Amino acid sequence: MKKTIFAGIVSLLALTGQAQTYNHHFMLAGASFAVPENGWFELVCEAFNAEPLNKAVSGDAIKHTASDMYRDRFYTTEELDRVDAFIIMHVHNQDVASTNGIKENYEDYSYDEVQQYNTAYDYVIKRYKADCYNLKFNPESKYYQTENGKPATIILCTHWHDSRVTYNQSIRTLAERWQLPLVEWDENIGFTRKEVDPDGRQPSIKYAADTEKIYDITFGWHPLRGKEQYIQQKMATICMEKLTELFTPIPASVEVCEKSRVIAPDEKGYFECRFTGVPPWSLTYTVNGEEHRLDDITTSPLLVEIDPVDDETIVLPVTVSNSNTESGTVAGEAHIFTGESAIAPTFDTYVHQANKTTAYVNDNHLEIKGNTDTHTREAYLSFATSGIDPGTDRIALRAYYYDCIYPSWPRKETHPVEIWGNTESYTTLTWDTRPDQFTRIGESPVRGNELNSYIEWDVTDWTQAQIEAGANIVTYKLCIGETDATGLLYFYSSEADDLHKPQLRQSSKASTGCIETPADRVQIYTHPTEKKIIVRGISDRCRATCYSLCGRVVFAGAIDDNEAIVLPQSASGIYLLHLYNETLNHTCKIIL
Repeated sequence: MKKTIFAGIVSLLALTGQAQTYNHHFMLAGASFAVPENGWFELVCEAFNAEPLNKAVSGDAIKHTASDMYRDRFYTTEELDRVDAFIIMHVHNQDVASTNGIKENYEDYSYDEVQQYNTAYDYVIKRYKADCYNLKFNPESKYYQTENGKPATIILCTHWHDSRVTYNQSIRTLAERWQLPLVEWDENIGFTRKEVDPDGRQPSIKYAADTEKIYDITFGWHPLRGKEQYIQQKMATICMEKLTELFTPIPASVEVCEKSRVIAPDEKGYFECRFTGVPPWSLTYTVNGEEHRLDDITTSPLLVEIDPVDDETIVLPVTVSNSNTESGTVAGEAHIFTGESAIAPTFDTYVHQANKTTAYVNDNHLEIKGNTDTHTREAYLSFATSGIDPGTDRIALRAYYYDCIYPSWPRKETHPVEIWGNTESYTTLTWDTRPDQFTRIGESPVRGNELNSYIEWDVTDWTQAQIEAGANIVTYKLCIGETDATGLLYFYSSEADDLHKPQLRQSSKASTGCIETPADRVQIYTHPTEKKIIVRGISDRCRATCYSLCGRVVFAGAIDDNEAIVLPQSASGIYLLHLYNETLNHTCKIIL
């Protein structure tokens, strides 16, 4: 029976990152397939609002878990007391169900006798069951003086696909012997070793970071890492489905926000949906009042593409559901603005911690990397404020994200890129000369699946405040916030041989309500040989900005009626002239 969920439930607290009380506590033992960098276990815990006690260690085997339990160091008594499920994902291709050397009582094993795969599994299962039972004798345990102590819930797992036949068959035998739940990834992952891809390769290879040979056949070895990877989300979903037989997942909910903030008239817009609970989800939402629906959603967060329908496109979530939630909680909204004006930076560069005195002003890209001991990178971009309409609804800094390099494993990770600002002007910067007087403006997540797209930071309030204070230049710093993500992010600079250059883009819709002077009252006179422009017909002093079609500013300043604007002698071709004051907001084309 589906449940109806109302606003204010704990799922929304989990969604928004507020302090929460865990519903469950899951503990995981495993090796490289289970460490947190993978993500599947952490996704499972999120779906059940469970504390993730991930004790997996790359390079370990089941004997290492047995050894740690033998020496009383795998978990503390307090951890044991609160763990609701112990998941074991040690999946080396061995016969773990063999009865050779098996002891009746776990206390009969010596340390050396638990170093084999089958005896290690037997010891771990028996020892965990005994430890749970013995909590009834511990005065500090919530199970103290209960009849049977703590229920011992152990969950076993197959390999993530069906290449390891020996292990997959034996873990089924072991699960049946002990009547334990089994996460059967091998049968539900969506492909099988028995059917190769059209190129003759095993299908597991396309989901893996490396390969291994079993039975002289090459298979995918370690799955691609990161919670945004398809294979990690698929593994998580299969595990979630098994755990729903034992535990109740948190209800379905969704929070919507804009991913695109200010886009060009010919661009698509994107909003982001973050779901809770177990996939697949169904979502109904409206775009400026028109209803749309998406079904069979298995990805969270999900980016949804829309066609802008006005200067401001508003997306509102209406309903969300999944298999155990008929009407979940919806939150948030997305406001995506369309803007004609794109302002190019007057200066951009990045600095590199390992090359402290090197300037990268002329490089065709910008680099950003996390807070490492030696290889942190930060990017800097400056813009003239003269091209910015102080009354615009939104101003967004946009940088085009085109590559990401990881130091080891290929991953898809989310990098929280912070934006900071000051009003200083620069001609060059190095790591040693980079400024430290900045104000934090905000943050935008850069996700692994967003390559070849603009990343946008909302800088409206801070930028408008600087313009009101009289600033002629605003400089933004981009740097990685606190994260375990390790990628080196690449963005095009203004020197790039690519159309997707960094820019400030402002919305077309102004919020000041000023009355524009009709265009026929403004007269523009050009003197191409003298590189002069004369503006007549303005009643009050106004801000004038002249920039090329690619956004390069060639003049910015305040002018009076009939005052000459003098451009550089190199100015030639087509330019745009923008005039702005309390009663005038006018842009026209200039040919020199």
